Amino acid sequence: MTSKRTRFRRETQIAVEYDDCTEFGSPVDGGKRIEAWVAELYAPVIEVARADGYAELHKRAPELLSQIVRGDGFSRIADSQAAGAWRLKSSVLFPDARLASPKSITLLCQENGRLVRAELPEGHWPLVHEMIAGLATRDGLDLAESSFGPDMRSLLGALDGNNLIERVEGTTDIDPTLDCADFTFVGHNTVVARSPVTRIIIDPLFFAGGSSFPESYQPLQLRDLDPIHAVLITHSHPDHFDPASLLRFSRQTHLIVPWIERESILSIAMEYRLRELGFTSVTSMRWGDEVLVGDIQVHALPLYGEQPTDGEVLHSDVRNVGNTYLLRAPNFSAVFLADSGRDLQGDAKTLATQTRARLGAVDVVFAGYRGWYTYPVQLLFSPVARYLLFVPPCLWSSRLQLMTNIEEAVDVAERWGARILVPYADGGAPWYWNSGLGPNLHDPKSEVSWLDPFPQKVAAAASNRIEMPDKSIISSSVRTMLLHPGESIVDTRVKADKLLISHCRWPYEES
Repeated sequence: MTSKRTRFRRETQIAVEYDDCTEFGSPVDGGKRIEAWVAELYAPVIEVARADGYAELHKRAPELLSQIVRGDGFSRIADSQAAGAWRLKSSVLFPDARLASPKSITLLCQENGRLVRAELPEGHWPLVHEMIAGLATRDGLDLAESSFGPDMRSLLGALDGNNLIERVEGTTDIDPTLDCADFTFVGHNTVVARSPVTRIIIDPLFFAGGSSFPESYQPLQLRDLDPIHAVLITHSHPDHFDPASLLRFSRQTHLIVPWIERESILSIAMEYRLRELGFTSVTSMRWGDEVLVGDIQVHALPLYGEQPTDGEVLHSDVRNVGNTYLLRAPNFSAVFLADSGRDLQGDAKTLATQTRARLGAVDVVFAGYRGWYTYPVQLLFSPVARYLLFVPPCLWSSRLQLMTNIEEAVDVAERWGARILVPYADGGAPWYWNSGLGPNLHDPKSEVSWLDPFPQKVAAAASNRIEMPDKSIISSSVRTMLLHPGESIVDTRVKADKLLISHCRWPYEES
């Protein structure tokens, strides 16, 4: 190793694996074990769908699901109650967080398939975290000045030998114009908000670049966005809370997460998990809390929606715990709503009306718009099949809506008194849709209108709110800005222009 600075290649992807010794599975690794036994439990239903198709499955669901609930397998995880309902056992609902800990880290070069995998004892995670965070910055690490011990030096040697890191002399690949943006849409749920002195990133999820994407359109990475002073996490689903992406931030970075009393099958205890990885500054915020980060005031608001149902639910004390956030800075105010919708506790529209009355209007609303319409049995074919365990029998034949839809996204922005609506939280670039996140915007045939609609439909809905008897059209007063990943908003309170940077320009025709 020379004295030049060293950093990750753009093609390097990181993954964190957990050793899950809980009885029924922990949510911390995306709930892989949980989803596996749920699929096994409901295997007869899944087999019927594969044999006979999905079109009529929801009609047969009450009969099929009743058979499952009456079976021996279900009695292993739940106790029966009145009206055909049940109570999941505590060991299912609340897996012991101490029995699922980070075990290994894998670093993979997307270009040549070469990888380095290291199993790490508990005390080594802060050490490897420090190394990864240094390699992820613009300037990289000065290995000659670093104080890593033999274990970390050995890992660095393996990274070097497998072409996962590179030597750098300067930061010529960075576009400085990005520094003047108020907001940068990294993609999916990831946004950077900048005041004159503070930078906050929401729900960071980073992807490796490479030759599978156009040279002029590569995923933004942390080194493009430095410095970041704080990280906000809305909830613990893996496309919002990604340990591998978070390890790229310095251990001293201020992380803000929802307050969670106890890890459950639906929610990761994020503060506990972050400290486990070596972070030293973590704040858990309850709904209604506020904190000043630099010159940006952060308000934690409820995240309603993306629960197992949009109404009655079994185990109402266990939920997908989350926050939405209102940020106020000298140059902007904005709300980040992630996968909001409605549930038994409230809805995003009423929240907007009430919070605006208390805290005032905002300039920009970043809103999801997917709707996620589903019959309960369809949850078995989603990444959160476990949700079906919380759906009472009275809803087995009812279509549910778990997130804000296209029209409601415009409604919410209007109720916030916003000037600008940015549809987000549904992929947006090839590195997302190749991973199953959002529609393929390069191929219009890939749209799934009830789950992953094109963002252009939000703009169309805002332009065509109401048709009058004389056939004239009333449009919303809210301006819809469609941002591709890598695009930014500048001068939010005046012109609110788009800013494009040199190495992340949309290369496809618009859908």
